[in-house]
Amino acid sequence: MRVLVAMDEFDSILSSYHANRFVEEAIKSQFNEADIVQVPLFNGQREVIDSVLLWQSGTKYSVNHYDADMRPKSSVYVVTEKNITVVEAGSILTSSEEVKNPLNTSSYGLGEVILEALNEDSEEMLISVGNVASYDGGLGMLQALGAKFYDAEGSLVDISKGAKWIKYIRTIDLYDLDKRLNNKNIKVITDFESKYYGKNSRVMKELELNQITSEDATSIDNALWYISELFKSQHKILLGKEERGGSGSGLAALFNSLWNAQLVTGGDVVNELTYLDQLIEQADLVVFGEGLKPNQQLLETTSVRIAEICKKYNKINIAICATDEKFNQYIEQDVTAMFKVFNKDQYTMSDLEMGIALRHLTTQSLRLVKTSL
Repeated sequence: MRVLVAMDEFDSILSSYHANRFVEEAIKSQFNEADIVQVPLFNGQREVIDSVLLWQSGTKYSVNHYDADMRPKSSVYVVTEKNITVVEAGSILTSSEEVKNPLNTSSYGLGEVILEALNEDSEEMLISVGNVASYDGGLGMLQALGAKFYDAEGSLVDISKGAKWIKYIRTIDLYDLDKRLNNKNIKVITDFESKYYGKNSRVMKELELNQITSEDATSIDNALWYISELFKSQHKILLGKEERGGSGSGLAALFNSLWNAQLVTGGDVVNELTYLDQLIEQADLVVFGEGLKPNQQLLETTSVRIAEICKKYNKINIAICATDEKFNQYIEQDVTAMFKVFNKDQYTMSDLEMGIALRHLTTQSLRLVKTSL
C-alpha cells in the first residue's frame, strides 16, 4: 500500500518536516509494510530552503549581512541541482525581541544576500517574502542593490537607518541598480493578500498580530503611499496595482514592478517541485493537514489543494488539523475523515508534546479507517 503524507507546519512549533515524521511513525505502527512518501509543505513564511532541498539536491552558501534591525548576522541561500537560486527573506530579515520599533527596521540585508546570490550562474531565482520583520517598503533592499535616494538638498538619504527616513526622500535614482537582475527569471512566493499601502496593506492588516501601535502603522503606511507616488511620477512605476504586492512589506510589489517577477503561492511551488497531482493519483491513502493560525490571512493553504486533488482521484484521505476552521472547506471536497488535534491551547505546547499528540491522533484515525482499506 502506498501512503502519501503531506503535513504543513503547526503554529510555528512543529515544522512540516517533523510533522511528517510523527505521522509516518503512526502509519508504520498500523501498516508496517506501507510504502510511505512524504511531501514537505511550505507557505512562503519559513522552511522554504529546507523543503526545496528535500526534493532537489543543492549547495548552501553562507552570507554575512544585516538583519532587519541592522545587526550583523549570517544566513544562507541555496543553488539547486536544477540551477535555481533560492532565497528566504524571512530568515534574513529577522528582528530582535528587544527591538520593537518598526520605523527603525530596514530590508537592506536582503539586498546584501541577493547581491551575493547574483554571483551564481543561475537563470531562475525563487524568493520567499513571508515573515519578514522590516517595514521600509523594500527600499533598503534597493539601496543595497545600487539605488540611491536624495533629499530636497540633493544629499543622500540612507534608508538602511530605517523606514522613518522615507519621508525625507525627494528623488529616486535607479540608474545603478544591479543589471544582472534584469536577466533573471524571478518567482516570488507569497500566500498573503495585502497591498503596498492603504487599509489593506500588510502593516495595517497585521498591526495587532505584530504588536505594532496604530500610530506607527499609520506612519509607515503614509510613507509607503508617499514613496509609491514618487515611483509613479519619476519612473512611471505603479507599486500599488498588485493585490499581493504588500507581501514582505512591499518586497513583492518591487520585484514584480521592477523585474517583472511572477508572484506564486507556496502551493504552486510545491506542485512544481513534487508533482503533487501525480503523487496523489498513485497513492492508496493520503494523510495531510496543518496547524496554521486563522489570523495569518493566507490566500490559500496547500492542504485545501490536496483535498481538491484527492476528490479528483476519489482517494481515501484523512485531514489532521490543529484547529477546525478548515473543516467546512474539507467537507466541500468530500474528505474521508477530519480530526482536530487539540482540545486545549496548543500555543503552550512544546514541539515534542505537539508531535506526540499528532502521532496519537493519526494512529487512532488510521485504526478507524483501517477496515475501509
